[in-house]
Amino acid sequence: MAGTPKLIVLSEKLRGKTFELTKDVQSAGRTEDKDICIKDPTISSHHCDFVKTEKSYILRDNQSTNGTRVNNVPITEQELKNSDILQLGGVEILYDCDDDTATSVTRTQTGIDLDSTEIGIATVKDLNNFSPFAKDEKRKGGISQKILIALVVMLALAILILMVFLIVLVFRKDPNAALAICQLLK
Repeated sequence: MAGTPKLIVLSEKLRGKTFELTKDVQSAGRTEDKDICIKDPTISSHHCDFVKTEKSYILRDNQSTNGTRVNNVPITEQELKNSDILQLGGVEILYDCDDDTATSVTRTQTGIDLDSTEIGIATVKDLNNFSPFAKDEKRKGGISQKILIALVVMLALAILILMVFLIVLVFRKDPNAALAICQLLK
């Protein structure tokens, strides 16, 4: 491993916070007694361990409540590579080990593109495609689904009111019509 491997938090609250991996085993969790303390409710007290190997570190989940992922894949144990995106609970972290073997661009769940040659500089791209509330470009200019549903409901109510009005008119003019309608419904 060239240089000191480090973890760089990408998630909003602690974005940019860095933890260097210097020991043979480093524990991570939300309590102060852990080597890597990330105070986030989605991280378990003793969430995981980073175990040093000859070439890298192994990330080992410690049966955490919200799980551990590497590049959006749930893991129990996995050897880390430069530019891997780790998720401890809901916190996204970049593993940076100054390894020159990785040269591809990785897109994180938070929409940050990370180029392994410029690890320290991350730019936020357009996040509309990550939001469930984002505007759908295909529907521009059309009637949105909510408006269409509201129109159908209003039309159904108008028809129902008109039917009730007509029935009341019929009953007022001819009381025998009510008996005829009741016999038809039987």
